[in-house]
Amino acid sequence: MNILLLGGTGFIGSRVANLLRERGHVVTLAQRSQINLLNLNEEQAKSCLQNQDVVVNMVGVMSRHADVLETVHHHAPVQLAQWAVAMGVKHWVQLSALGADAGHEVAFVGSKGRGDKALLELGHLTVNVARPSVVFGRGGKSCEMFVNMAKLPVLVLPSVATGLMQPVHVDDVALGLVKLAEQPLANGAVVNMVGATRHTLAEYLRLLRETIHGKRGLAVLPMPMMLIQPFLPLGNVVSNGFLSKGSMKLLQEGAWAESGDFVKLLGREPLGVREFVWS
Repeated sequence: MNILLLGGTGFIGSRVANLLRERGHVVTLAQRSQINLLNLNEEQAKSCLQNQDVVVNMVGVMSRHADVLETVHHHAPVQLAQWAVAMGVKHWVQLSALGADAGHEVAFVGSKGRGDKALLELGHLTVNVARPSVVFGRGGKSCEMFVNMAKLPVLVLPSVATGLMQPVHVDDVALGLVKLAEQPLANGAVVNMVGATRHTLAEYLRLLRETIHGKRGLAVLPMPMMLIQPFLPLGNVVSNGFLSKGSMKLLQEGAWAESGDFVKLLGREPLGVREFVWS
C-alpha cells in the first residue's frame, strides 16, 4: 500500500515508518515544508495526498497556547482529512491521547478529543483512532525526563499525583499503528493503547530506578498544592504548557484503561513496566 505519514520522523513516527517499509509498503514522509499543520497550503497538501491509500497522522504538540493546540490537534487534521477524501484516500489513522475528550477542561486533552470527534464524524473515510497512555521509549523527551528523575534518591512530587497511569512501550504503540494502517478496524474504532500494568507516578519512578539504574530506595515526598500553585503560571510559560494547572489535574486523574482491544490488535499482551528495559 501507499501510506503517507504525518510526523513520520518523530519519536513514534520513525518506528512506524521503519516497520511499514520492512513489511513492504511504500512510505511517504510529509515534510513540514509540504504539510505544516499550523499553516496549511491546499495545493501542497493535495500533492502529498495524491495516490495515497492510507494517512497516518502522528503530529502532536505541547503548548501553553490553546489556539495552537486547537489548530494542530483539531482543525488542521480535519481539513486535511477532507482533502484526503477528495484525493481518493480511503483510510485515516489518528494518533491521539488516552482520555481525549471533547469536553475536557485541559486544553491539550480537550483539543485532542475535539479533533477525534470531528474526524470520526466525517464520513466517506474509514477513521481509526489510537489513544496511548504515557509512552516509554529511550530517546523520547518525557521518557528521558522520568528516567533522569528516577536517578535521584529523593524526589518531591505534587501531592495530587495519585492517579494511576498505564505506561505503554513505544514499540507496542508503533506496531499497533502499523496494524491499524494495514487492516483497518470498523469505521469509528478507538483503541486505547496501554501497557500491562498500572502504577502511580511514584511507583513508576521506583520501577524505572530499579530496572534501569539497578537501585532501590527512592524516597518520595509529597508537596501540598498550596505551595505549588503560586508557581504554576510561571511554570506554564517556562515549560510551554508541560508544567501547568492542567498537568496537575492530569496527574490527579491518571491515564489508564482496559487493554482488551489493544491485545486483540497486537495479537498478544502488551509489555509491562518491568519488561520495558529488556525489550
